[in-house]
Amino acid sequence: MNLKLTRIALAGSLALGCAVASADEVRITGAPYTYRVAPAGPEWNLAANEGQCRLRVWVDDRAQVQLRGDQIVVNTITGRRSFDQGSVCTQPLPFHRVEDFRVTVEQGRGRIADVRSPAPRTNFAGTVTIEDPQNGGDTYELVVAWRNPEGTLGQPLASNDPYPYFDETRACQDRVRRDFLARNDDGDAYIEFNGIANRDDAGPNRQRIRGSAWARNRMESRPLDYECILNDRTNRVLTASYELRGRARVSSLY
Repeated sequence: MNLKLTRIALAGSLALGCAVASADEVRITGAPYTYRVAPAGPEWNLAANEGQCRLRVWVDDRAQVQLRGDQIVVNTITGRRSFDQGSVCTQPLPFHRVEDFRVTVEQGRGRIADVRSPAPRTNFAGTVTIEDPQNGGDTYELVVAWRNPEGTLGQPLASNDPYPYFDETRACQDRVRRDFLARNDDGDAYIEFNGIANRDDAGPNRQRIRGSAWARNRMESRPLDYECILNDRTNRVLTASYELRGRARVSSLY
C-alpha cells in the first residue's frame, strides 16, 4: 500500500498518535533548511571560468536563500517553512572572489530582493531574498550565475577537496527523496535529512548508508529512517528504502 503524505482530513494521513501541527504551529519558521546541491550532470566542472546554480525553492511569504560552496541554506523569515525542491549547480560557488554575480528569476510569481555578492566578510556566501506576497506558496526557480576569474586552472581535485565527483551519502539521499516524492505527490510534501549518516560495509564492493530525516507537508511532520546499499566500485545506488516510523517499510531495487 502506498503511504501518502496527505493532509489530516484525507484517508492515509501520517498521523503519529501524537500532537499534529496546528495552524499556528505551521507558521513557526524553525531552523534553517540546509541542503547540498547536486552536480548538474556533465556540466559539472570545477575548472570552468563561469558557473551557475539553478535553485528550485518553495516559498510561502518571505525567505532568504544563502549559497555557499555547494550548499544552500533556506531561512524562512515569515510564512510556512520554505524548502529546496532539487537545486543543481555546474560548480560550487568558489571560496574566493567572483565577478558578475547575478540572480535571475525563471519561475515564480513574486520577486527577489536584497541580492548580495559573495565577500570575505560573509565567508564567500551569496544571498538573495524571495518575496511571495500572494496567499499560499509557490515554487521559485532562480538562476544564480558568476564568473570565476581565478578558476582552478584545470587542476584535478585534491584528495581533501570538499566537492568529490561522487558523494555516496548524497546519492543515497537523492534516491530516497525521489522515491518518497513519487509516492507523496500532493504538491507540498518534502523530506528533510538531518544529522550525519552512518556507513558500514555490507559485503564485497558494498556500502550500507543509514540515516534519519523528517517527512513533512503543510500539516504534518513525521520522523523517517532510510537505508541504501551502494556499489562503491561502480558508484551506483543498488537499493534504497525508507520507513515512516510505525508504518511498513517501502523499498525499491534497481
